[in-house]
Amino acid sequence: MAPVVVAVSVVLAALVAIGRWERHGEVADQVRGMRSVRALIGPLDNPTLSGFRALPAFDCLVYRRGGNPFAVEICVDGTGRVVEAIDRRASGRHIYTLRFEPTASTLRVDRREVDRLLRRMGALPG
Repeated sequence: MAPVVVAVSVVLAALVAIGRWERHGEVADQVRGMRSVRALIGPLDNPTLSGFRALPAFDCLVYRRGGNPFAVEICVDGTGRVVEAIDRRASGRHIYTLRFEPTASTLRVDRREVDRLLRRMGALPG
């Protein structure tokens, strides 16, 4: 009986370690993608800002590229943590998200600046 318990414990420990390693890799991939979209946007207050989405858990700023008014988008939580970014420039879209674990995001923007832009667009009261 004891060898079975030891074997099960070893397997469970290995599965936990693999799960944590996969989680870390997935979070890193998502943050890397969000950083690339953030770099495409440049300053948040730039002339290509074309819209917003106000959601219960976070707010998004949308930017135009060429004829596409919804080309790139960055979404932030109440503290300025970037939780999602979308690149719609190509025929397909690339969505980078940490909605499943927003606190894992290491990418931040100035939330006061986001709120100022949202007020300017009428999404928040003046």
